Amino acid sequence: MPIVEKSINIRLPRDEVYRITQDYSVRFAWDPFPERLEMLGGGDYTASIGGQVFVRSKLGMEMVVEFVQVNPPKSAAIKMVSGPWFLEKFAGSWIFDTVNKDLTAVRFRYLIHARGFMLKNIIEAIAVVYFRWAVKKRLLGLRNYCERLLAN
Repeated sequence: MPIVEKSINIRLPRDEVYRITQDYSVRFAWDPFPERLEMLGGGDYTASIGGQVFVRSKLGMEMVVEFVQVNPPKSAAIKMVSGPWFLEKFAGSWIFDTVNKDLTAVRFRYLIHARGFMLKNIIEAIAVVYFRWAVKKRLLGLRNYCERLLAN
């Protein structure tokens, strides 16, 4: 199963960075990936274990994910409940480490497992390229948003 992981340092305390990433009501202010986000089951727009979110990417891919770990301000993780036909398993996690009181190291990781048929390796290779690009864009968007907050 391929893993895509990238990290970035952000000049804000860990608690603030965690809150920004897990509060879905501000997600569109910094995250270039989703076109639509919808908390399912009437939940509010914050991460909670068992909470499910419908996600449509700007490429039109749709999936429902469920929070399997919420450990403020250290980490949060999701797994795919349903999604594109070509994915058997998909998961993502945020990991937040304090570098110092005003600097946070943020790691974002995807685990990708394509369905078991003849094109599995090709699909996983394409998915890895796409999700490397998406993770980089998301982390840069997060850092830019956080730096704008600092400037105000």
